[in-house]
Amino acid sequence: MNSQINQRTKGKVYLVGAGPGDPELLTVKALKTLRKADVVFYDDLVSPRILGVCRKKIQMVYVGKRLGVHSCLQDEINDKLIQAASEFKTVVRLKGGDPSIFGRVGEEYASLLAEGISCEIVAGITTASGVASSLGFPLTHRDYAREILFLSGHKKDGVNSDAFKNLNCVGKTIIVYMGLNSIDLIVSELLEAGNSKETNIAIIQNATLDTERVFTGNLDSIQSIIKENQVKSPAILVIGEIVRFYLEMENLKNDCSSILSPL
Repeated sequence: MNSQINQRTKGKVYLVGAGPGDPELLTVKALKTLRKADVVFYDDLVSPRILGVCRKKIQMVYVGKRLGVHSCLQDEINDKLIQAASEFKTVVRLKGGDPSIFGRVGEEYASLLAEGISCEIVAGITTASGVASSLGFPLTHRDYAREILFLSGHKKDGVNSDAFKNLNCVGKTIIVYMGLNSIDLIVSELLEAGNSKETNIAIIQNATLDTERVFTGNLDSIQSIIKENQVKSPAILVIGEIVRFYLEMENLKNDCSSILSPL
């Protein structure tokens, strides 16, 4: 198959990060690549406004995946990219956030290279960075968080429970991608590991978009908060003292607003 693909391959595949959702957070390189694309294979988490920067009348192919609901299996996506490289000059595989962080870019990159297809990874702003900037807090701080962990709420064969066993949250910012459906297990494992039930946690739905929703609580309250507010995916979890810093900054903003408001 490799030699057959090489004989008819004429295109290049770009594995592009779309950022966390806000089109203004697209990198310049991602924007340039999208504007020259002949066909775009896009994920579930790519916002319509970002798709809108592409040229008119090109092929747009939805290959979205969410937990338990796949429009295409990963092997099928790989095959589609390989086939597209034989038909188009510029093929874009568009992924939410940064493709190198829980984006399966390694699987797609390897399958393309194995077929002798030219490909390039274009970095995107990961959702964690987008959330921090959007809400106005750092991911690290000398007084709150000296370490940062990026974790996935699930793995290839189910819930990623091992990641949270014996995990000490003190002095860390813990970012959990795709963790909403695993929140019960995450809370249970963190409490079992000896973390205080007062450990701060925030959950952000639709990060950086106009529909962004932010909820804060702790390990004791977050499950009921999620249920009461009907929080839905896509959502990202932020765990640790940096959430307390965020709340302190929000209080400062409110104090400043009340001082500056006209009588």
